[in-house]
Amino acid sequence: MARARTLWENTPGLSFVHAEARDFLASATTAFDAIYSVWGVVWFTEPEDLFPLIAQRLNPGGTFAFSQAEPVTDSYGPQPMRGKWLEGREGELTVLRWQYPPAVWADTLKRHGFTDIDADILPAPQEGDIGTLVVSARAPG
Repeated sequence: MARARTLWENTPGLSFVHAEARDFLASATTAFDAIYSVWGVVWFTEPEDLFPLIAQRLNPGGTFAFSQAEPVTDSYGPQPMRGKWLEGREGELTVLRWQYPPAVWADTLKRHGFTDIDADILPAPQEGDIGTLVVSARAPG
């Protein structure tokens, strides 16, 4: 969060909150024009729990957008996280992440009342690397 504050602390109307996303969204009284996640909460939180909370906190027609790694073929749904950043740990660490193809994300958002849904995968600049899933939608209302 320190980097974000350094880059954007003088942005009018912008505030920073460090909290568990579901708890914050459930207790907040503020409505937002936009909520976004860049390789963040959407990847690590059950969408059936998260999306209704986001829909409740967005102003009607507000934007919900998120990005994360493109899903690995035939590995859909919550997946244990692995990677080089786990090397050298004494104990095992399991972190669930939710990854689905664009059509599944679109269907899930639609089921929660979102409209104007766009879900696509941007190819990686280098062939053989993983692309980026980018999704945007409008809040109900």
